[in-house]
Amino acid sequence: MKNWCLVVLFLLVVIPIASFAQTTASSRTNVPIYISFHWHMHQPIYWPYEDMVTTNRRHVYSYDLLDIMFTRSGPYTSWPYDAVKAMADNGLPSGGAQVSFSGSLIEDLNAIEQAGLGFFNWSGWYKEGRLLKTKFGNPRLDLVAFGYHHPLMPLCDYMDIRKQIQAHREMIQQTFGKEVPYSKGMFPPENAFAEWIIPSLVDENIQWVFVDNIHFHRACKAYPWVKGENLIPPNPADQVNEITSPWVQLNGLWAPSKITAWGCKPHWVRMIDPKTGKTAITPDGKLAQMIAVPTERYMGNEDGRGGFGALNYEAVMSQLEAYNTDPAHPILLVLHHDGDNYGGGTESYYHSNFYNFIQWIKTNPDRFVATTVEDYLKQFPPDAEDIIHVEPGSWSGADNGDAEFKKWNGDPNAQGYSPDRNSWGVMTAVKNVVLTAEAYRPTSTNTKAAWRYFLCGQTSCYEYWDGTEMWDSHPTRACNLAYEEAKKALGTSFTDTVPPTIYKPQREPYNPGGMEWGTNPEPSDFEVWTYVYDISGLKSVTLWYSVEPNQYAPTLEAREQRAWQPITMTGRMIESQTNPKPLIKALEYSAKIQGVQKALVSYYVEAIDQKGNTATSPMMFVYVGNGQSTVWQPKNPTTADVITIISDRKAYLHWGVNQWKLPPKEYWPANSVAWDDGKAIESEMIQSGDKYIIKIGPFNKTAVTTVNFVFHYVDNTWDKDYTINIQQRKTTTDLRKYKKPAKK
Repeated sequence: MKNWCLVVLFLLVVIPIASFAQTTASSRTNVPIYISFHWHMHQPIYWPYEDMVTTNRRHVYSYDLLDIMFTRSGPYTSWPYDAVKAMADNGLPSGGAQVSFSGSLIEDLNAIEQAGLGFFNWSGWYKEGRLLKTKFGNPRLDLVAFGYHHPLMPLCDYMDIRKQIQAHREMIQQTFGKEVPYSKGMFPPENAFAEWIIPSLVDENIQWVFVDNIHFHRACKAYPWVKGENLIPPNPADQVNEITSPWVQLNGLWAPSKITAWGCKPHWVRMIDPKTGKTAITPDGKLAQMIAVPTERYMGNEDGRGGFGALNYEAVMSQLEAYNTDPAHPILLVLHHDGDNYGGGTESYYHSNFYNFIQWIKTNPDRFVATTVEDYLKQFPPDAEDIIHVEPGSWSGADNGDAEFKKWNGDPNAQGYSPDRNSWGVMTAVKNVVLTAEAYRPTSTNTKAAWRYFLCGQTSCYEYWDGTEMWDSHPTRACNLAYEEAKKALGTSFTDTVPPTIYKPQREPYNPGGMEWGTNPEPSDFEVWTYVYDISGLKSVTLWYSVEPNQYAPTLEAREQRAWQPITMTGRMIESQTNPKPLIKALEYSAKIQGVQKALVSYYVEAIDQKGNTATSPMMFVYVGNGQSTVWQPKNPTTADVITIISDRKAYLHWGVNQWKLPPKEYWPANSVAWDDGKAIESEMIQSGDKYIIKIGPFNKTAVTTVNFVFHYVDNTWDKDYTINIQQRKTTTDLRKYKKPAKK
């Protein structure tokens, strides 16, 4: 049903928060809800590769970089320590927080300190916070693993992700001391996660990873999608989780889509080896699986406005108490947001508001417990067989974190150019040269310098800030430096044993034959595109795909058991619009899969270079719909018409009239029941051939101007909202009113 912004604002602002029904004592369980925090701290290298003070003195930006830093001096020094120390001083035995602190931010702070401009001994507070221990001996201030330069990891590859983590580990231990081991957990930049990055994390000894829990929920078969979450419907190929946990509509904050208690608990996630259909083995010989710790999208977003008080912890969190029934796996609410921006970076967040949170916890010790993630997992690890799938995506702070990562992978403009895609084309080419240098002369100072420059070019900020200042040119600027160093390492003669580099395959449309933002289904034919490059030249680039009719979600069938069809991919060079121009850039390769409907398509890209080295991308999956555009007949009905509504799947018609008001009883078809919101009814649809239909109308009695409906499928998933405008046909009585009077 429609989720109108004005209605949400009315609920949040006009209705007092006290009016929300709080959980009664009789509906509470004796299992407490556990609460933890994640605060993200980051600044990029503002000019690759130059220290911040030098860049600021050159006045290359329209604003003062040091002002940015000094307005965040509290989060970058003592405030997070103050918050966790307050938990320790007030007897919260497991109370603490996780902080992701980028390596580039450490460089920026060190540069300011070394120039004598401020931030003297800035790192001392974080050192002290790490030494504060919980009752299980874990750091109260856990500086979790991170990518040194804040890369968008699902769009990166195994080796560069490992290099980013290795550089971050070295900087954390160098800056904050080796007394505390590097964290076992990770916050991937922008909370962006996809299962294909698991091998790189596992091989860096990361045991758990934060994942925004909307991507737990959207991967469920029964997910009740709504437009208000500002994401297109999930592709059915991702909807594989079977859950019985009830869906809960949170009140008292911006939470357009429903959540579950299941989605607020850690679970195991893994990468499947397409060759075997089983859990993959990493290059270091480990199982490619780890624990996914959910970060709570809506509560975290609200907490980032200012902490306790901005988020009404009692009124909101208590709504989940009745569903917190498993003492071995209690609810864990991780409130994640930037710790240095907006309300989440204020003095009151870390002090007065946080002190109020502590007092609230102390007042409700049997209902709510402050914890670190490490302490929680020590007590409540997920069961070994509890393995789930999560949809790719990031947190809400980046265009709501869609599965395509469009914020960093933007569509071309009217002239066919995308600055983001240009950057990935440049990085794909340069990465191959750097990887070749790594294989040929790994200890060379030039190879190490090439990695340093290249990893800086992966800073996701460079894609995030499209069209402003000189951000769009920074990946090229960094990659040109990396390319020159890699070429020095290789010299004039080298052996190429490195296969081609393939950018993660993308598709357009994302939901072929299904719904996106348009009023009609997307076409079922879809294009797969990527960038491919090899220093020795390419022999072939092939898109391999297989089709499983009437199959929605992937099976664990091995790749070799599928019937594969090849399509030769065509490459094209798109001229860069950067300053400077790139020294090298990969071709953009594409191929179209056509003529498939109502089927699961598996696909991957294979590239072979002129030396015979072969590379394959991860195997991807997509459900292709039928592209059906006729949903009702006639298309422009009047009050005198009977309307036939058509679905290609078994469904109930969830419908209302006049902008979602309850239809008058005289218009209810047989086998209709009222929905509990008082705004709609559900009517049974009847099978007719391979379709399901229902007839409603004519609407010639009580006035109806619109019919509003959505298909509620029998597997408890939902389609998009539809609106039928009813043309008002004048009756005979109406016409008499407009007759000219007879002449006298």
